[in-house]
Amino acid sequence: MYDIDFTIPYWLITYYHVIGIISLMFDAFSIYLVLFKSSKIDNFRYFLLNFQLACAVTDVQLTFLMQPVPLYPLVSGYILGFLSHFGVTTHNCMTIVIACLIYQIESMIFCFVRKHQSIANTLKKYIMPSWLVWSLFVFFAFDICAVVGLYSRTGIPTEKQLEFVKNNFPEYYSGFQSLPNFSIYDPDTFFVMTVLFAVTCGIVSFLILCLVLANIFRMLSILKTQISASNYQKHRAAIWSLLAQFATSSVCVVPPIFFVFVVLIGINGAQIIVELLLVIACFHSTLNVSVLILTFPPYRKFVVSLIWKQKRDKKRVGISVLSLKPSSIVVSHN
Repeated sequence: MYDIDFTIPYWLITYYHVIGIISLMFDAFSIYLVLFKSSKIDNFRYFLLNFQLACAVTDVQLTFLMQPVPLYPLVSGYILGFLSHFGVTTHNCMTIVIACLIYQIESMIFCFVRKHQSIANTLKKYIMPSWLVWSLFVFFAFDICAVVGLYSRTGIPTEKQLEFVKNNFPEYYSGFQSLPNFSIYDPDTFFVMTVLFAVTCGIVSFLILCLVLANIFRMLSILKTQISASNYQKHRAAIWSLLAQFATSSVCVVPPIFFVFVVLIGINGAQIIVELLLVIACFHSTLNVSVLILTFPPYRKFVVSLIWKQKRDKKRVGISVLSLKPSSIVVSHN
C-alpha cells in the first residue's frame, strides 16, 4: 500500500496562481516583441507568433483553468482550477493539455522548417518541395489527432470511477470520496500502448527536426561565403535562438512523460517529487521568453534599450529634484 496524501496542497495552488500571472506577463511581452519588433525577419515572425500563442494557451490552461493535483502513484488526479467549477472533468482537461503540448512542439518544429526554406531560397538549392512540407503538416496533424483521440479513450467514465476505486483500491476509497472531483486511469494494455504510441510519434518528430537541422547547418556553412557577414549572423542567431527555445520547451514536455514512467515503475513516497515536476513544467514559458530575449539580437537590443532608458529617466528625475531644492545658504540683510 502506498502513502497517498489526499489533502489539498495549497502551496501548489498558490504557485499556480503566481507562476500563471508571471507567465502571462512574459507571454504578452513576447507576443508584443514578435508583432512590433520583428519587422526585419519577414513572415518568419508569424511562425514564431504561432509558437508563442501556443505557449500562452498552454499556460492559461495549466495554471488557471486546470491547476492539476496528481495522486501518485496511481494514474489519477484532480483539478482545482476555474473549469472545475463548471463540471469539467480532470480527464477532459488533461486531454486539452496534451493537445496544447503537442501543438506547441509541432509549431516550434515548423519554425525550423520555415527557416530552412528561407535559407534554401537564399542559397537557391536544397529547397524542400511543397509536397514534402505538406506531408510533414499531415503527419503532425495525424500525430495530434491520433494521440489526443487515443488518450481520450483511456479514461474511466465518471459514474464508474468510485466503483473502480472500491474494487481495485479499497484502501483509498474514503480518500477519493473526499475529493471535489477526480479522474483515474487503469494502466492496462491499451493505456500503455497509447503512451508508447505518443512517445514513438515524439521520437519521429524529433528525428524530423534533426534532419531539418542537419540540412540547415550544412546550408549555413555554404552560405557563409556567399552573403555578407551581417546577414549570415542573422540567420545563425535565429537558428540558435530556436534551438534554445526548443530546449526550454522540453521543460514542459519531459516532466509529464517522466511522471507516466515513474507511475508505471512505482516508487513509494514520491508524491512530492511528482508535484515538483509540475512546478518545473509550469516554469517553461518564463524560461522560454527569457531565452528568446537573450538569444535573439533584435529583442535583446530592444530590452537593453528599455533598461538604459529607464535608468536615464531616473537619473534625470533625480537631477531635476536636486535642482528644485531650496538653497541652504542664508544671506544676511543689514
